[in-house]
Amino acid sequence: MIVVFIVLSAVAVLVIGLLAVGRLAGQLAEQPRPAVYDRAEAVDFVADRLPDDVTAQLSYDELAQLLQWHLDYLEELGVARAQGVEHVASGPLVAAEDDALAFVIGRATEAGLAVDDVTVVQVIEGNEKYLEAIGAIGNELPMPEDPTGK
Repeated sequence: MIVVFIVLSAVAVLVIGLLAVGRLAGQLAEQPRPAVYDRAEAVDFVADRLPDDVTAQLSYDELAQLLQWHLDYLEELGVARAQGVEHVASGPLVAAEDDALAFVIGRATEAGLAVDDVTVVQVIEGNEKYLEAIGAIGNELPMPEDPTGK
């Protein structure tokens, strides 16, 4: 009788464990994979897509710095966050491209990095393509209808 009780207890524990693990696995499968920005991968990704005349002007270190300033802008805006930092968004977050350009150019000027506006635009566009490729940027949302009916 004790043997039957031990076997039934072991089976019950096993079934409960499998159900718990299965439920958790299902919940994790439904959640989107977090996008993790790999700086070295981003530099290579963007450098491969820049025109030859731009890559001739920028070193990898300068490109990495421009990408970091773009990330700093996104973090300051609340669109990006450092790994491990919790952030709860109250709605869709939007970053204006012109503001990002001004921010990065301002930082480059402060640092004494001689880079023209067109180069910075191309670097930012390349960084945005990298962010899309890793799933950090979602689809563009449609504009809401004008409540005034105009």
